[in-house]
Amino acid sequence: MLRATEDDGASCLPAGGAARHRHHSNGSDMSIFSRRKFLAAGGAAAGLALLQSSNVSPAQSCVATRYNLDSAKGKKMLQIYADSVRKMNNPLRYPEFTPLSWMFQWYTHMVRGDRSKAAEMARVFPLGGSALADEMWDTCQSHLGQPEQYFLPWHRMYLNFLEQIVRTVSGDPCFTLPYWDYTNPARQALPSEFRQRNSNRWGPLYRAERYPEINAGTPLPQGQVGLRLDLECMKSGSYNPFNGDAGFCANIDAMVHGAAHLDIGTPLGMASVPWAARDPIFWVHHCNIDRIWASWNRAGGSNPADAPFLDKTFVFANGSGERVAPRIGDVLSVAPAAYDVYLARPAGGLPFQPAASDAAAREMAPAALESNDAGVDGDIRLGGEAVTVPLGAGAGRAALSARAPRTGSTGQPILLIEGRSVTGFAASGFNVYVHAARHSILLPGSPAHVGQLHFFGLEMQHDHADGAHDPSAMSGRDASFVLRDDTRRMLATLDPANLAVTFVPIGAWDESVGAAVRRVALVLR
Repeated sequence: MLRATEDDGASCLPAGGAARHRHHSNGSDMSIFSRRKFLAAGGAAAGLALLQSSNVSPAQSCVATRYNLDSAKGKKMLQIYADSVRKMNNPLRYPEFTPLSWMFQWYTHMVRGDRSKAAEMARVFPLGGSALADEMWDTCQSHLGQPEQYFLPWHRMYLNFLEQIVRTVSGDPCFTLPYWDYTNPARQALPSEFRQRNSNRWGPLYRAERYPEINAGTPLPQGQVGLRLDLECMKSGSYNPFNGDAGFCANIDAMVHGAAHLDIGTPLGMASVPWAARDPIFWVHHCNIDRIWASWNRAGGSNPADAPFLDKTFVFANGSGERVAPRIGDVLSVAPAAYDVYLARPAGGLPFQPAASDAAAREMAPAALESNDAGVDGDIRLGGEAVTVPLGAGAGRAALSARAPRTGSTGQPILLIEGRSVTGFAASGFNVYVHAARHSILLPGSPAHVGQLHFFGLEMQHDHADGAHDPSAMSGRDASFVLRDDTRRMLATLDPANLAVTFVPIGAWDESVGAAVRRVALVLR
């Protein structure tokens, strides 16, 4: 017989069995659900402001600002968060079938990797009444073949409603999620509050399913995976792909977002999509990803403005556990005070494109770039050894020489990598270099080094798709690197007919994992 306790949420697997059907009454906790109330939950929410609270009365006033977790206000919010994680993991307070349970929120992202959605639905809802879970679970965008452009708004909604739920669970109507500012080189170690397994206060934030050195305080880029955390994605000039730029949404996913997931690890934790949202660090990580997006917008980046994008809806549960279906258009803008500090865009970014360009850019055929790029198409396999791809003849490389760029060009070269794909869990990634074909010394930090490539979330997740998504869509994930000034100066000294791109594995690479890219090209903007 399972004994239900005040679970701190630090066990490897969520509680199950008979306890999930028990109810506990506590006069101070009005958020506890009966199954009848859960089955009756429905309706829509109004006014989806970024940090709207479902339990703030008109007489109350909160400045809904998300704070750096290193700040005094951020640490106060982190304590509320830790207490709420503990409660949400306790099946006596919040049985698994209730939308306010930690497992229900985790499964909204994706159901655990060793079980299918159908099996978990049957386990958690043996008597039926699973309509909301059926709509919500396994809806993370965009790891099951959905359009990449949904990645940022879906996760913003996910944060917003988790925030509402914590307000209900904690009873604090002014709670806001803190963020972890890991692009600051001085803050790249996992925050200490998430590393205290036996702490009564912080224990709920601990997970053993991280790499040991990360739980010991080693900065993420110095761990066994070693992917760097930077803001290169902010150099994109458009939200969606445009003329050789993979776009901000694709690049934040392909760069800093996935890098943090993989650096933290493991395949049963942050490094794997089905397990990631079980870890409380997931939410403060994604809070920072949302802050980077908001910062890119403040710097001048435009979000798409086409009606199909704006009108797209997703299903969540609000702070009362009720079904809501917000539109993407409802969450694209944030209040100036949404974050305490915004980020500056790195120098050397591409010119911003107006929002109207994004819809047209998505329809742009690859042939539209042929007159101004040099690339190679095909199944470029990557693995445990360095792989060099000669770029071949092309006008784009000639334009990278000392000669003046074409009329109307910004003169900014981009390395475009199209169609990342992988056949299994890829724990690490590759350093990417552009250089003379006979170049023999390639070092991180050198002018030839243009960035890093990883494959986070691109493996198909057992049967989560349930046949509803096209597996071939997973091979369409792109990334692009705006070449730095020192790289451009180096290329100007080389024979433009003799350039190559080399992918060098970072650390050990599992040769049973088949990683590939479909196309590599140099594009002059």
